[in-house]
Amino acid sequence: MNMFNHTISISKRGLLLLAIAMLATFNAAAQANTWPSKPIKFIVCFPPGNAADVFARAIGPLLTEKLGQPVVIENKPGAGGMLGVDAVAKSVADGYTFGACSLSPLTILPAVRSKMPYDVERDIEPLILTNKGPMVLVVKKDSPFNSLQEVIQYSKDNPTKLSYASLGQGTISQMSMEAFKFASGANLTEVSYKGSAPALTDLVGGHIDVMLDGAASVSTQVAAGTVKALAVTTQKRSPLLPQVPAMSEINIPGLKSFDFFGWVGFIAPPGTSPEVLRRMNKEIADVLKHPSIQQRAQATGQEIVEPNTPAQFREFMKTDFARWSSVARRLKLDIKD
Repeated sequence: MNMFNHTISISKRGLLLLAIAMLATFNAAAQANTWPSKPIKFIVCFPPGNAADVFARAIGPLLTEKLGQPVVIENKPGAGGMLGVDAVAKSVADGYTFGACSLSPLTILPAVRSKMPYDVERDIEPLILTNKGPMVLVVKKDSPFNSLQEVIQYSKDNPTKLSYASLGQGTISQMSMEAFKFASGANLTEVSYKGSAPALTDLVGGHIDVMLDGAASVSTQVAAGTVKALAVTTQKRSPLLPQVPAMSEINIPGLKSFDFFGWVGFIAPPGTSPEVLRRMNKEIADVLKHPSIQQRAQATGQEIVEPNTPAQFREFMKTDFARWSSVARRLKLDIKD
């Protein structure tokens, strides 16, 4: 082939690639213009009643009104939320499947497990971070401790005498408590449970001394007087428990910057049209301003997050992953099963 023909061949290839790129752009734009034209599915990574489920079900009807298509909730719990995330990752990227998840399968488990069924960076399209809320440190109602300082000091003076309830390796309850121990110098022995309910039962019964759990989970017991709340794990107090100090308020240097919290966000399959992601991001952000959602958040001790883009949500997840990775390294935690 002479140089002239070779140049024509390259030009043809370039035109072909350009045409393919233009067609892909046209198809994406066409999809965005007609979307949505059928029901939308939210795969919730946890059972009914979880924070991700509560918010997906609260947001769903309002999105249905705005989009003109039904929003269907499908719970797919299991493996700490990994089954649900994996289902989203393997779904068709047509703009009709999204996921509602909390931090565990997106930033904690990837930090503590050697093997994951998906790669968050590669297999997930972040959509929007919606809400966050603190963990609350509680003791039984007749506990001799009336402040977090008393718990810390007693545990230092009496090593291994105090126990705390954990919901298992790699859970936010365990990881947050271990971060607290490291930051404060407290000496507490872990006791594992299969769920919040049996752990709270043992706390009330005096079989364990301390527990960290979500504000929504313990607020009822606090109001009923069966447990005492001593501190929340975020930088500021919870509107649900305004009388309870934040750990950062306590005069312990290691706790001044302490800020650990649970959160909920929405994700999409990889390859979902950027136009669809932007549209859904905007619609969810608008829905979060609705009074019913604001009231639901307040009632469950959650804070609605300021509007954020998919790119900002991705950066947030990277930061959160780094936070939990640091805790995992200190624990030398590497779950292989």
